[in-house]
Parts: sequence; C-alpha cells; structure tokens
Amino acid sequence: MSFDSLVAQVARAHAVAEQLAGRSLDRLLCVRNWIIGSHIIHFEQGGVERAGYGDLLVEKLASTLRARGCAGMSTRNLRNFRQLALAYPLIEPGALVQQLGPEAVEIWQTSAKSPVTTIQQASAESSHVPLEWRDAAWVARLFGELSFSHLLELARIQDETERAFYELHCLKERWSVRELIRQRTSMLYQRVGLSEQREEVLALARQGHVGRSPTSQLRDPYVLEFVGLRQTSIVRESELENALVEHLSQFLLELGRDFCFVERQFRITVGNRHHHLDLLFFHRTLRCLVAVDLKLGEFVPDHAGQMRFYLNYLEKEVAKPGENPPIGILLCTEKDSEVVHFATAGDEGLFVSRYLLELPSADTLKRWLHEEKGQLLQSLATPDEGAERDPNADQ
Repeated sequence: MSFDSLVAQVARAHAVAEQLAGRSLDRLLCVRNWIIGSHIIHFEQGGVERAGYGDLLVEKLASTLRARGCAGMSTRNLRNFRQLALAYPLIEPGALVQQLGPEAVEIWQTSAKSPVTTIQQASAESSHVPLEWRDAAWVARLFGELSFSHLLELARIQDETERAFYELHCLKERWSVRELIRQRTSMLYQRVGLSEQREEVLALARQGHVGRSPTSQLRDPYVLEFVGLRQTSIVRESELENALVEHLSQFLLELGRDFCFVERQFRITVGNRHHHLDLLFFHRTLRCLVAVDLKLGEFVPDHAGQMRFYLNYLEKEVAKPGENPPIGILLCTEKDSEVVHFATAGDEGLFVSRYLLELPSADTLKRWLHEEKGQLLQSLATPDEGAERDPNADQ
C-alpha cells in the first residue's frame, strides 16, 4: 500500500464516520424535539398546574429552561416542537426511539413518558381524519430519513392529505428543505391536482404512493422562476431554452426527479428537411422518451400536429425495444382548455401545460387554477349541451 493510498483510505473512513455521526445526531434531535413537544401537549391537556399558566405556558417554560442553562429552548423552538408532536402523534414512540439507537432509548427511558393517546386526541382536534397507511412505521421512516427542518415544514401543513402528498415526494425525490419550501410556495399539490384531476391526487395520497401514469407525472403550470427571466419582458424561445439548460438541475426538479436529460435541439430529418425538437428527456418510471417543445405564445392546434409529428418519428426511429411510446409536453405561456381538449382528443401521448416565469402569489395561482378547471369542465360538456350552441356563433 502506498502512502497516498493510506491517506485516501483514512480520509474516506473519516468522511463516512462524520456523515453517519451527523445523520445520527439529526435523528436524535428529531426524537428529542418530539418528546419535548409531547410533554408540552400532555401538560396542556391534563397538567395539574396548567390553569395557572394558560397561554403563557410556553413563554414561562422557555425562560425557566434558559435559567437552567438548557440551550436552544427558545419560545419559538418550543412552539415548533409542540407543532411537530401534534402533526405526528406516534402510535408506538418507544419503537421509533429504539430504532434510532441506544442513546435515543436512554433519553426516552429517563423522561416521563407522556401518554400517546393524549397527543393523538390533541392532534385529532387540529387535523383531518388520519390516513390509514400513515402509521407508526411510516412516521418512523420519516423521522429516520428526513431532517428536523423537513419535518417542521411538513408539520406546518394543516391538511393531512396535502401533507401526505409532500411527504411522499420528499422521500421519492429527495428534496432539500429549500426545494420543499419552493414546491409548497408554488402550490405543487394544487397544480398536480389540476393536471391529473383532484380526485386522483387525493386517491393516490390516501393510498400512500405517487402515481405512475403520464398524467400523474405532469404538472400544470410549471413554475420556472429560477431561470431569472421576467414574465413581462420580451423573451425569445432560444433564450428560454438556454436558461433552462443553464439551470438544468432546477428544471429537472420542477419536472420531477425521474426525468433524465438526453439532448437539446434534437435533430429530426424527414424528407431531406431538418426539424429540431427543443428538449428531449427520458422518464425512468414511465420508461419512455419525453419530448418538450417551448412555445412563447398561446397554444394553437397547429402545435399539437407538430408535436405528434415529432412523437411518431421518435417512436419509429429513436425509441429502443421494450420502451413505451414517447410522450410530448407542449409548454406554452397561455392555453385555452377547450381548444386543448379538441386539439388533443384521443391522443393519450400529448400534453399541454402552461409555464410561469415568475412565482405567483397564492391568491393569483388559486384564482388561475379555479378558472382553468372551470374551462376544462366546460369543454367536457355532454353532447346534448354542446348541441344547443349556434353553429354560426363563432363565424
């Protein structure tokens, strides 16, 4: 063994040990924080002296703990610990603690164990009916794989189905805390709910898994604020394409973790003429090529014909044996759901989504989603309803 090899092996061992130590410490702190929060809830629900403190309980506890030299026990942190315990009322907290190591067991055994039923009752008063699959084993996985910052951000989501949706994506796509906050701010839950119909989103979240159909993997709209281009400025398609490639890692997170970049300006030659597809990806879960074409204006039916031309070529000349047929995503600044419906009817491989270059306010996006869903439902009117329209009305 050379000296350089020795150095490399020692450095590697040190790095791995340091990483494991950090991970173990974070898990231990998660358990500690949950235990502290559960004690606060238990005291509020049944403590003999609780009436004497009232709403000032957390403030009094924080000042007392500071006087005893307990670091990190600020009023804000104690409220966060309480929120964590309310959001995740563990069915078998002792089992979780044991899973995280002997140090955690010691903390649990040397503290007064608050009845779990007390926490569950308090949680039931502030949240929806629990989803059956989010049991003790699920919570143990969350506490074992996510940081306290992740868990706290998730705990702030009041709707339990929505929280379950983000839990699933945090584990599946390995989001950082910053990405989790970004996706919540851009209302991913609501955007995906519009793309694949809200009932399907709710069903998937209730069942405890992320959808595997093309519609469940796509979003509407896509929020591309990370490219640094303004919605009100004049932007060329080439500029947007360049910006997306320059920020490819962020674009892939917005698309979804299973998207793999293949090529930009993918050349398609038919009839001695060259055509160029803006972006080509491969989706690991769907096992197919994904063509993405950028459009600066509003969607028009001609866009669908062009994309179908690309998809037919990809399926015949590019796709490998065993892959599913390619799908296409047209990204437009605007779209009318009724026009999209009739332009893509019967074509299960073609999707149209809107993209936003700036992160909208929650009210703005909610209003847009409501209007978009209304147009979609109108376009799916029954034949009898459609027959009542004047055929000359659009002329």
